[in-house]
Amino acid sequence: MKQVLLMLCISLLLLVTAHAQDRKSTTRLEAQHKFSSRWVAKHMQQTEDNLISAVETANSPSLQASAIQTLRELEEIFPQYPFNSALAPLTKKLQDEQADPMVRALAALALDGLHSDAGDAVIKEVSTTTTDKGLQILCTALMVRSNNK
Repeated sequence: MKQVLLMLCISLLLLVTAHAQDRKSTTRLEAQHKFSSRWVAKHMQQTEDNLISAVETANSPSLQASAIQTLRELEEIFPQYPFNSALAPLTKKLQDEQADPMVRALAALALDGLHSDAGDAVIKEVSTTTTDKGLQILCTALMVRSNNK
């Protein structure tokens, strides 16, 4: 697990450094760093797979929370990347009443960041079915915010 997280941190650092140069101009980044969109997509897929694996298999809630938070940050840095395979594991964590409350809250925020109808539907469902009042308030606020956009 430590090796996976170390590889994840290194690849994330590379991607964040490259993207921090200029968030809006990918062609400038490609020319400046001499890598293609395919290269970025490949590494993003690898990073996403590693993060999803950590969310699904990590025994520690703090490792799960860290992986989900990293996914959230990548959603913000790379809004054009779809993160399609993250939908199911995040949904599972959000709906799991036995999961750590922080992991569930981060999963709700990450699902909201995906800007997908499926994620919004899960957030709406959890807002009405959960017994965790804090999570219920968060999900309701996320629904209101997405309706105002």
